[in-house]
Amino acid sequence: MAQIMKPPKTIGVAANLDKPQANMRRAELVRLLEQHGVRVLLERSRRMTVRRMAAKADMLIVLGGDGTILRVARELEGAPTPILGINLGLLGFLTSVRSDEIEVVISKVLRGDYNLSSRHTLKATLYRRGRRLESHHALNDAVISRVASSRIVRLNVFIDDAWLTEYICDGIICATATGSTAYSLSAGGPILLPTARACVLTPICPHVLSNRSLITVEQAVLRCQVASAAGELLFTVDGQVRRSMRVGDEMEVCAGMRVVRLVTPKGHEYFEVLRQKLKWSGSHV
Repeated sequence: MAQIMKPPKTIGVAANLDKPQANMRRAELVRLLEQHGVRVLLERSRRMTVRRMAAKADMLIVLGGDGTILRVARELEGAPTPILGINLGLLGFLTSVRSDEIEVVISKVLRGDYNLSSRHTLKATLYRRGRRLESHHALNDAVISRVASSRIVRLNVFIDDAWLTEYICDGIICATATGSTAYSLSAGGPILLPTARACVLTPICPHVLSNRSLITVEQAVLRCQVASAAGELLFTVDGQVRRSMRVGDEMEVCAGMRVVRLVTPKGHEYFEVLRQKLKWSGSHV
């Protein structure tokens, strides 16, 4: 049974307004919250950013898909305000609540009938000629990938300054436990439970059979150096940050200091979502 949490009194609402029905669902949500006496803050560009909402709200509700959650998590900049995701499309891992469940789920949340799931991040840094260009925190993953018309990439991978191997592939994914069910899973990587303090290294379309996924401990520092590439490469963080890479550039990945807290109402626990998403069936004994 879910632990009774403190019911939120002020809730910030962020939405991907490019999604079908987003405006209608947001209006429905606002009316519902106000009927229960909740103070509602709406994301409004510069006037009310995600960071400003987080400073005033007890909880954020995000309408959209997993990409919207990743955008909001990034804009929180480490603030501890918990996030409830409501999906406006297909079932997502981070936005597990369907839009037609809003009334039932909000009723539970306002009774304090929910749990919080703390998700750890990783910190990805891009280096060029030994100089740090930029760093970003990722809830899901940091990726080196080629554009569609490019040829294979050779990546030298180091763990704690010890050379591991050369990956010959289309790119590489460094994923958190949360991100292990995202791009990394599509590329053949393993699933980690969200409480795991580890990083998954998964090659994209490896051209050598022995190039396999690898799981590292939280304290490990990964370095992926571009040894050769015939075309354009991209450094991507959570699908939110995209930068061009060159031969010789390095992506360094280590444990991030930020933690993202996700609201999980009763009936939307991790294993329930996993079974739905992966279409696992069968009865338990």
